[in-house]
Amino acid sequence: MKARKRSLTAHQLITLAVFLGGTLVIMGLSWYTTKRVPHHNWLFTGHYACSFCDINSRIDDVMTVKRGGVLYSYYDHHQYFTYPTAALFLFWPLSWVSHFWAVTGWSFVTIASYAGLVMLGWRQVRGTLTWRSAGVILWATALAVTIFPTMAICLSQGQTASFLALVVALDYLAIRGRAQGVLTGIAAAIKIYPIIFIGVWLARRQWRQAITALLSGAATTALAWVLWPKHSTTFFFHRLTSGREISHFHENIHWRSSSSSPYSFFYRPPFDGGSWESTAGLLACLAVAVFGIWVGVRLWHRGYRLTSFVAVLIGSTLSAPVVWDHYFAWVVLLPLVAYEVGRRRPTAWMAIVALVMLMVPWGIIRDENFSYVGFTPMTVALFFVRNGLLFSSLGILILASRLQPKDELVAN
Repeated sequence: MKARKRSLTAHQLITLAVFLGGTLVIMGLSWYTTKRVPHHNWLFTGHYACSFCDINSRIDDVMTVKRGGVLYSYYDHHQYFTYPTAALFLFWPLSWVSHFWAVTGWSFVTIASYAGLVMLGWRQVRGTLTWRSAGVILWATALAVTIFPTMAICLSQGQTASFLALVVALDYLAIRGRAQGVLTGIAAAIKIYPIIFIGVWLARRQWRQAITALLSGAATTALAWVLWPKHSTTFFFHRLTSGREISHFHENIHWRSSSSSPYSFFYRPPFDGGSWESTAGLLACLAVAVFGIWVGVRLWHRGYRLTSFVAVLIGSTLSAPVVWDHYFAWVVLLPLVAYEVGRRRPTAWMAIVALVMLMVPWGIIRDENFSYVGFTPMTVALFFVRNGLLFSSLGILILASRLQPKDELVAN
């Protein structure tokens, strides 16, 4: 007697259609981005000075290393290599395929990483992740790229923010056991900012995770040093110690108008970036990093695991002397933060406010050439336009620090 072939149910067919459809939409969006941006320098919610500036420069950097040229130079091109040498591991595969497929593939990874962030967040606050919910998240992420300028510019410039955020999210929220810490160490070796997550493990006295991350980062850096000794020596003994990475921004009009760092805040009216303002700015960056770690640890112990991760990510983002709009990769997690803390809590409202703030195309509104003269309505407006993302992000951190433990909320 022949066994009857099992056919998919209507529910399973819908789930398959939603998931495959979402995947195809992201693939199509990646292809569309590669085709459109070079000819228009425009993608949905933003207008940019150049197309794929960063990813094109990274491909050029890899080719420079292959030819035996100088990697760390301020003169080769505007988008010079600012990463540690280990970042070459990330960009090297881009030289294995044609430029079109390198950029298209990178765009796909960028959007997929955003979707992966949301999936991790959903699993954290809901306790499970189904194939259908994953498919819906793919569709929602594709829509979000068209709405949020910070996501669109990350895509149109070929940046790394979403990928690095996903890597540390996996380590913070999903991975357990001896492997926890490995990905954070690798991420910190590629771009220094994720090192703040090691600070969280130290503050929580999770020594094994912290040591694992440090060893992982050191091993990645050491391997890069063996493969590219000249470039590694230049980065660690000249680039980092020269102070040039910060000081060269001081006269950069784009940095003064667009960076959301507490450091750049002190280079705008009513401040003028003098010696005490520069010191205050650096101290403010350090304070935000420490505050982000403290809030993250506090929220973790109080039962808000996803909000804890976002708090640390905000601290990692804002503690840098330079904070471009595409750094705000955690924007896609803000609705889930509001859900986790409870929609009636002030933190939830602040998360929604920040979400709305991140929908505004500030890059179009900022006037880089505006003359800082007097306190006219225009100067006041520009002050809030240029600091809006900083203020809303700090608002989340401050209000989240006051959240009660979940058990107390249930008891009340």
